[in-house]
Amino acid sequence: MARQYHLSVKLTKAQTVLGWLWLPVYLFGLVLALRYVSATWLPMDGVTMNAVYHGINLLFIVIVFGGFLAKSLRAAWKDFWPVLQSLILGLALYYVGTWLLMRLLGHVVTFNDRTVGEYVSQNPALMLACSLFAAPIIEEVLVRGVVFGSIQPRSRWLAYVVSSLLFCLMHVWQYDAPFTSLLAAAACYIPGAVALGWTYEKSGTIWAPILLHVLINALSFGVLSLF
Repeated sequence: MARQYHLSVKLTKAQTVLGWLWLPVYLFGLVLALRYVSATWLPMDGVTMNAVYHGINLLFIVIVFGGFLAKSLRAAWKDFWPVLQSLILGLALYYVGTWLLMRLLGHVVTFNDRTVGEYVSQNPALMLACSLFAAPIIEEVLVRGVVFGSIQPRSRWLAYVVSSLLFCLMHVWQYDAPFTSLLAAAACYIPGAVALGWTYEKSGTIWAPILLHVLINALSFGVLSLF
């Protein structure tokens, strides 16, 4: 018999609906709106625009999903060891998957990492706050909590496919590059998407993938800050 995975804290119907409605705003609408504002009214550099973007999204997450995050945190504390185990195994899954993918694809330009590297050199403290605090919470609540969490009870494989495609898309769509280059760059996020989804399932709490996401970004941030 296939193992059944149960998420310890689930979103309410209202939170799920609001989360799905916010997704296109998060993915496209807010980015385009900020670009328009910067071009026509209030000029912003890339770092500032990135900070405003994450600040608005984080405010939405706190207002709508604050109760979900609080309940999930209590659940994570009660089951600390399973959460820790899922973090360790999830990190291993991520690095093994990334190593295998790089063996298959060879050197790939990841446009998002390159952009983050440029922003890090301009304002390390602000990028640290965005990369290690805001982004993991925002992305995990929306991608794993809303998308994965609402699809998983009906179909695990579909939950992985949809959330992984979304996770890959959000890291590449805004860049102007040949389609094959964008496709290769998007593929680089598949190991992370799978590992984060598995960690969510394994632990049953959204804080496990949030912490794993923080750890992955922290390691990447450490590497990028050396240049």
